[in-house]
Amino acid sequence: MEDDERSSFVIGLIENRAKEVGVAAFDLRSASLHLSQYIETSSSYQNTKTLLHFYEPMAIIVPPNKLAPDGMVGVSELVDKFYPSVRKAVMVRGCFDDTKGALLIKNLAAKEPSALGLDTYYKQYYLCLAATAATIKW
Repeated sequence: MEDDERSSFVIGLIENRAKEVGVAAFDLRSASLHLSQYIETSSSYQNTKTLLHFYEPMAIIVPPNKLAPDGMVGVSELVDKFYPSVRKAVMVRGCFDDTKGALLIKNLAAKEPSALGLDTYYKQYYLCLAATAATIKW
């Protein structure tokens, strides 16, 4: 790929114990932010792999690795195993702050913040908001 065609996406990934994954994909060229939050139904993290394949990120931001009690891989190991050529940035868990993520989106993303519906959906989409905070901080 030529430099002009290279992806300009930086991806923040975080998951909880219930295998729910939050994704924030920030396009450095257009300053657009794409948010996703879903339950990873596959033990191979197929939904997450598909999203990462779609965005072809130049960097992936993850929290420090913790061993899952059920022996599952986790997003950090997924990045190591399937995306070794992509820059991986490990940021402390405190950088993945959903409250900061919501505030950043309200302050930076919309002329009319109430149009985003964050007040209504804030608690439901806390993981992608946490990923947003770490991604923008990076």
